[in-house]
Amino acid sequence: AAHPIAPSLHSIPLAEMPWPRRTVAALLAAALAGRILPAAGRKPKPGDMPKGMGMPPGLAGGPPWRQAIDKVFTEACSMNRGAPSVFCFPEKKALLNALQVEQFGIDMTGETYLMDVYVVVNQLLMWPPGWILLIDVLDPKEPWTRPFCDKIIGGPWWQFVPVVRKSFITPRTTLVQLEKDAPHVAAGMTRWLEDIRKSGNAHTQKLIKEFKDNDAEDAKSRRCTARPMMRMMQQVHAKAVQHILGTACKGSKPAMAKFMQNDMNGLTVLHHVASLGDAAGAKAILKGLPKASRAEFIGRRDKAGYTAEDWARLGDFNDTVEAIGSFLKKGESEGDTEGAPTPEAEPTAVPEPATHFPAAGADDEAATCGSDSASAACSSSLLGHGGWRAPTNAGIPSAWLPPSEQPCALDAIEVSQFDIDVFLAHYMLHPRPLLVRGGARLPAELARNFTKPRLLELAAERKAELHRFPTEREFDGSKPQVKTLEEYVESLEQRAEGAASKKLHFMYSRLLPEESYLNFSAKLPPILDGKVDHIGSAFFLGGTLMGVPPHHKAPTASSLAFGRKLWFLEPPGREVVMHETAYQHLVRTGGAPSARRCLQEAGDLMFVPRGWTQSWICLGDCIGATHEFSHTNWDLRD
Repeated sequence: AAHPIAPSLHSIPLAEMPWPRRTVAALLAAALAGRILPAAGRKPKPGDMPKGMGMPPGLAGGPPWRQAIDKVFTEACSMNRGAPSVFCFPEKKALLNALQVEQFGIDMTGETYLMDVYVVVNQLLMWPPGWILLIDVLDPKEPWTRPFCDKIIGGPWWQFVPVVRKSFITPRTTLVQLEKDAPHVAAGMTRWLEDIRKSGNAHTQKLIKEFKDNDAEDAKSRRCTARPMMRMMQQVHAKAVQHILGTACKGSKPAMAKFMQNDMNGLTVLHHVASLGDAAGAKAILKGLPKASRAEFIGRRDKAGYTAEDWARLGDFNDTVEAIGSFLKKGESEGDTEGAPTPEAEPTAVPEPATHFPAAGADDEAATCGSDSASAACSSSLLGHGGWRAPTNAGIPSAWLPPSEQPCALDAIEVSQFDIDVFLAHYMLHPRPLLVRGGARLPAELARNFTKPRLLELAAERKAELHRFPTEREFDGSKPQVKTLEEYVESLEQRAEGAASKKLHFMYSRLLPEESYLNFSAKLPPILDGKVDHIGSAFFLGGTLMGVPPHHKAPTASSLAFGRKLWFLEPPGREVVMHETAYQHLVRTGGAPSARRCLQEAGDLMFVPRGWTQSWICLGDCIGATHEFSHTNWDLRD
């Protein structure tokens, strides 16, 4: 299970590993093996890599300065007692002393030593407490700083995107709760907050106060909103980015040329920070650019036609839109208008992605497939409701439902219109939800596995953990109900319509590779199978008003075999995790009024991109599968 505050995938191994045995050697081995790729996705050629690496297989018996660096990094994480955490605190004086190697006769401008500096810089970028130390490590007065900018940052295999696209901690539980569940992480975070409070300016201190006030309110409201923590971390991280661009590497033509490059999808570093809603990062990047280059850089479009401002609007990151727009204002010191009102930026022409799909035909089977159709493509519809309780909106407050004239407030297409290239470019990379009507429809022999009689035939004895909401065990210690699937189906049949809100335990079971009972539901829908990287699947089964409260995660495609689901979605700028049932959340909020609603019918496929907050409830019985997936080129993972 993911840690309640998840470190980046890159930093977990480093925080868990004993430094002297693994870290520096692993990073250098990764570089030599070509895992650190140059911009635009080009694999490094043998001549691209720095010469004279000659690294020993381990660090035992290595040069004294490397042993000293290892000692600093080992002690930095000592407060975590071996548990994974990104809150490690390197001692500045000891680290800087370890980097001074004149007494060993080492050329501190040569590529061999500069790779040692690279390892240090890379590690500091992985730890929030290490970000501010980059200002000292890459001080222009140090003999290695300018060569590092010219030869490493400006070299052919360095990528600047991972520097700006860091995995900011996205909290899924409050600091109050974390103090109970993971005290070592809470202690590290508390120490870091105090450090940046002492060293930060008034704006940073304001962000800390907003985070703490929000955290206290979240603890009372059984929720965790992510943005206050993320804004605070982005502010601190931006100081390191601005130092690298505007101070350490100022005047370095190779570093600036690397920084100005577009990646394989045509994205600049400004596109990347805009996609994260990182207003502070956008300001840091643009301040680091020559004024004469800013307008051109801001106006660059990626290969699909999106500017950085378009990316920010996709995520509902209005502060990032304003931050970028402030650098286009005339007669002012661009970007230095913090706290001052900013005129509305002129919207750019955001492409309408649904228009890139082929038009639906008049005889589109996906659109006309009904219960009386006998065609092979529609054969699953002959199964009716599969023996499950029929979907109904009866008893659902009208404030919860979408208007009848627009049952889905998202882009929606028929399965015959689906085009994988359009989907990857305009929905997965540029994050938008998409409803594909008929996208989860199966041939009758496969769809029959989801019917009640066949499901009981296949998996009656399978044990299932039933939860009111997915995080209840971690949040309040509630134990799940454990029943066989046959017992659970019987309990669904016995639920009284008028008392549906009182029994909300539902089945949401992640399918392991060795799953035998429900393995028929683990396969990706045909329109995605073999075209994306399948991460895993989960089987779900529930009744009226059961479902999942607001949460956010990796890209998912939810296949609904039978029933009806009512979805509520919010863009990335409004990340929240609720620790209560979906029904309780809707009652308390009056139907989640700010969310975009969409009705998903049997046979439909709902795609929810990375970062979007999602929630849903069943309207009647609903059964199907949720699939998590990614893509090497089209999923912006940190």
